[in-house]
Amino acid sequence: MYKQKVDNMTSTEREGTAKGFVLGGFAKRLLLCFMPILLMIIIRILKLNDEADVKVIMRLMLTAVAVLAAFWFYRGKPTAERTVTLIIIVGIILRWGYTMYTGPFVRAHDIGATDETGTGHYAYLRYVVEGHLPPTNTWQFYQPPLFYILSAIFIRIGMFLTNEADWSKLLYAAQMVSCVSSCLTLAVTAEILEKFKLKGRVQAIIIALIAVYPSQILCSSRLNNDMLSFMFMIFALYFTLMWHKDRRLKYIIGIALSIGFGMMTKINCGLIALLTGPVMLYHLFRTCRSKDYAQLKSLIIQLAVFAVICFPLGLVYAIRNYVLFGQPLTYVLDLGKNIIVYTGDASFSERWLHIPFLQMLKNPYVSIGKETNIFGILIKTGVHGEFKYDGMSSFLAWGLDYVHTAILLLTLISVTAVMFGYKTMDKSLKRSAFWVWLIMTVSYIQFNVSYPYSCTADFRYMLLWQAASAVFIASFADYCKTRENKKLFRVSLVVTAVIIALFCGMSIIHFC
Repeated sequence: MYKQKVDNMTSTEREGTAKGFVLGGFAKRLLLCFMPILLMIIIRILKLNDEADVKVIMRLMLTAVAVLAAFWFYRGKPTAERTVTLIIIVGIILRWGYTMYTGPFVRAHDIGATDETGTGHYAYLRYVVEGHLPPTNTWQFYQPPLFYILSAIFIRIGMFLTNEADWSKLLYAAQMVSCVSSCLTLAVTAEILEKFKLKGRVQAIIIALIAVYPSQILCSSRLNNDMLSFMFMIFALYFTLMWHKDRRLKYIIGIALSIGFGMMTKINCGLIALLTGPVMLYHLFRTCRSKDYAQLKSLIIQLAVFAVICFPLGLVYAIRNYVLFGQPLTYVLDLGKNIIVYTGDASFSERWLHIPFLQMLKNPYVSIGKETNIFGILIKTGVHGEFKYDGMSSFLAWGLDYVHTAILLLTLISVTAVMFGYKTMDKSLKRSAFWVWLIMTVSYIQFNVSYPYSCTADFRYMLLWQAASAVFIASFADYCKTRENKKLFRVSLVVTAVIIALFCGMSIIHFC
C-alpha cells in the first residue's frame, strides 16, 4: 500500500493527498524550524534543561512521532509529504535536544579564552554584544561577522525578556542561531527535492540521512559559523533551482542574498558560486543564441542586480580587513607548524592511504595530535566530532565508526552506479548533485593539502558534501529497486537498506 500511495505519486498528487494535513506545505515546515526556540523557553521556565531530563523529553517526543507514523500507516495514509515532515520533526527534536543539554563550551571549536585576552568565538561575540567589531584580525577575529551579529541579537532579546544583565549567562540563546539554521536546512532541502518531483521513498531516505547525521547534529549547537554558512549554501541552491526553472527577479535576488549573507558568515561560502555561476552563464548563452533581445535585456538587468547585491555584501568585510590589516581577500588562518595538530610531517601514505580500520575497535574517538590519516579522522569526526563521550557505550562508539565507514563506501558505490548506470534518473538532479559532490570533494582535498592539520580533516567541513551524498545513496537504492528482478540489485538493495537503517537508528541512540 505504501508503494502505491507514495512511491508512484507525482508531486501534484502527493500535494493533493496531503491537503488538510496540519503540518503540510513548505511554509508550515519552515515554521516548525523555529519550534526549538519555543521549546527552549518552555523547558527553561520549567527548569527541565538538565541533560537527563532533556533526553527523557526527547525520547517521549520521538515516541509520539513513531506512534503517529504507525497510526497513519495502519489507516493507510502514509503520504510522502507526511512521511518527510515527520522525518524533519525527528531531525528538529534531535537538534533541539542536543542543543539544550550541550553547553556552549562542550564539544566546541575555537571558543578561546573568556577574559580580555581572548581572540576566539567567545571574545568576538563579546565585542559584537558590546556594539563594535573586533579591533584586530587575530585568530577567529578574521572571520566575517554575520553569525556573531545574529547571536548578539538573540542574546540581547534574551537579556530584555529575562532582565539578565550578564550577557554571558545567555549564551544558550546564541546557540539557537545554529540550531534553527540547521532545522531550516532540512525544510529547504526537502523543498528542493520536491521541486525535482522525486519519489516519496527517495525523498524520505535523503531527508532521513541528513536529519540524523551526527555531524549535522553536532554542528547545530555550536557557537560558531559552520551551520549558518551551510544554511545559506542550501538557500543559494534552492533559489538557483527556482531561477533555473523560472527566471524571475525575486529568485536571482534570493541567490544574491544567500551568497552574500553566506560570505558575510564564512568566506568559503563563495564556493557555491561555482554552482550558480555556470547556471547563469548557461541561460545568458542560450538567450544570446535565441536573439530575443527583450529577454536578453531582462536577463542582463537581473545579472546586474545580482552583482550589485552579492558582491558588496559578500566582500565588504574582507575588504575592510584588507584595508585595516592587509589581510588577503581569500585569507584562511594558518596555524603554523609548531602546534600539536600539525600533520604535515607525516608521510603521504600515513595521511592518505593507511586507514586504521582495525584500531577503531579500541580507539573509536579521534586522538587529536596523534592521528594523521585524513580518512580515519573523517570517519570518526563524522559521528563523534573531535571529542570523547564518557558515558557512551563502547559498542555504540566503535559500532558507529564502522557503520559510518559503510555509509562512506556506499556513497562511493552510489555515485559511480548512479552516474554511469541510472539512465532514467532526472538528468538535472543527477548533474547538480554530482557537481556539488565533486566540488566539495576537491575543496576538501585541496584544504587538507594546503593546511595539513588534523582539525582540517574534520567532517564539519563536509556538510554540503554529505547532503549531496544522501541524494546519491537514495537514488542508488531506488535504482536497485527498479531492477530488483536481478539478484545483484536485489542483494544490493537489502544491504543498502540495512546500512541506512543501522546508521539512522544508531545515530538517534547516540544523542538521546
